[in-house]
Amino acid sequence: MKKRKILAVTGIRSDYDLMTPVYEAIHSHEDLELEIIVTGAHLSEAYGLTVKEIESDGFKVVDKIDSLLNSDRASGRVKGLAIQLQGMVQTVERVNPDFLLVLGDREESMSTALIGAYMNIPVAHVAGGDRVIGNVDDQVRHAVSKLSHIHFTTNQESAERLIKLGEERFRIFNTGNPGLDRLKTVPFLTKEELSRRLNFEIKENEPLILLIQHVISTEIDQAYLQMKITMETVKEMGYKTIISYPNSDAGGQQIIKAINEYKDLPFIHIQKNIPRLEFVNIMRHASCLLGNSSAGILEAPFLKLPVVNIGNRQKGRLHAENVQFVNHKIAEIKEAVNKAIFDEEYRRVVNNCKNPYGDGNTGKKIANILSTIPIDKKLMIKEITY
Repeated sequence: MKKRKILAVTGIRSDYDLMTPVYEAIHSHEDLELEIIVTGAHLSEAYGLTVKEIESDGFKVVDKIDSLLNSDRASGRVKGLAIQLQGMVQTVERVNPDFLLVLGDREESMSTALIGAYMNIPVAHVAGGDRVIGNVDDQVRHAVSKLSHIHFTTNQESAERLIKLGEERFRIFNTGNPGLDRLKTVPFLTKEELSRRLNFEIKENEPLILLIQHVISTEIDQAYLQMKITMETVKEMGYKTIISYPNSDAGGQQIIKAINEYKDLPFIHIQKNIPRLEFVNIMRHASCLLGNSSAGILEAPFLKLPVVNIGNRQKGRLHAENVQFVNHKIAEIKEAVNKAIFDEEYRRVVNNCKNPYGDGNTGKKIANILSTIPIDKKLMIKEITY
């Protein structure tokens, strides 16, 4: 039997890290063949040129499509989307896949879904149905869901939301968050080993903060000030802090500017991109995840890691008891971080929290469904149920 060809699209380090277990499961499946289009921030030196990680992982990259504009304006992302869409059409036509596969809510998700809808290629969308307040990603995610043919949701609440959107039940599979798979498989590093790899000393029995803060699309003009407040808080607390650059969104350069104003503080360590091995082990050893990364919602509860989520990004999203939501105020952030690190009762609550995002076996579930689901008129002709 001819193998089904899965053409995946990835545009940024965060979605690649989440999707790696899915790619590995497809790559090793006897009835599937994986090829990948790499685009967006993966191809930028400013964001760590992470295409090298994809190539070193041994996946077949069939095209590299430059689409990231050197712009910090809101128009940059949609202009980049247009460039990306045009380039991807040519690649998809040449590769002629059986499925297009994409995660989430960024430009490459919209480009992929539009191409699949117009070219009659089934689109498998991971993480549809999630809900986040105050960010354009929320609208994009739902739009991609309406254009997609198969939905792999990260939780049951999102599956129910897709049903409310009028999606047919046979298209929806609650497979869980693929990011949890890697947490089970990435090798464990001691603090000493991690310190050597990062060239940053992490001692036993001292607080360690992992800081990741992104721009909110409706608050671009506040990005610098918001990051400045976070960095002032870090400075005042004086705890060892590892900082990762934000995503390549409009306003991201303002966040980077604020971060680098504090680069000489001896207790902070800044990286453009943190490789998967180091990133997972930082999460394992951290006392608190600070900022507004989705990792705090989706993955941190699996590791029983306390999270302080600053501002509106991630508000309204399904979460476990490990997350505290605070405003962009130094006093609030400090209080929440100290609670996360030192409050024994709260840490017991976090240690007993349940992750609503699956069991860490998402990759194999998705691969098995892609290998067996019929590709027929029922799949390709979408009907709205309301």
